[in-house]
Amino acid sequence: MFYGSSVWDPVLILAQIVTLQCLFYICFGLFLYMFMGLSPAGPLTVKYVFDYAAISVQTFRGWMVILTFLSSALAGALGLYIVVERTKKCLDFTATLYVIHLFCCVFYKGIPSTMEWWITIGTSVLAMTVLGEWMCMRKEMRDIPLSGATSRPSRSHLPIATSERPARRGVDNNRMGLFRFLSG
Repeated sequence: MFYGSSVWDPVLILAQIVTLQCLFYICFGLFLYMFMGLSPAGPLTVKYVFDYAAISVQTFRGWMVILTFLSSALAGALGLYIVVERTKKCLDFTATLYVIHLFCCVFYKGIPSTMEWWITIGTSVLAMTVLGEWMCMRKEMRDIPLSGATSRPSRSHLPIATSERPARRGVDNNRMGLFRFLSG
């Protein structure tokens, strides 16, 4: 089976979704603590994660929550690079992450009704998708190392669509790689 062909593996996909969601909320919590945790204005609560009213351009805390969402999106792009590894899947996983976040927000306080929340989430989705695709594309476009070759050919002699590895290792190896990453 070639690297470019896709295989339906719901366990791997679900594990990647859960991993990205957990990494997103862990990074969100860390960034929230870095930006607002030491301020004397009060304790950090779940409200800053799921309450759409916490995102506001009128207050300093609101701006810090916006900065936290954008920083978490950039960290999420790194998660896409590590966990998903495929350019064409970055938008799918990013949209899934933020749709799950939307459901959590609706469950917590209702449908977000502020334009600031929608603009912040839209910007975060855009930043996470574009940066994640850029990093994954750079990884996919690396030269294929040829063992035993005495000289390395220039980029102009290689085919246009090269990948890091010519053949996919198999679904079980990909799943084990993700599990090793999570446990390690």
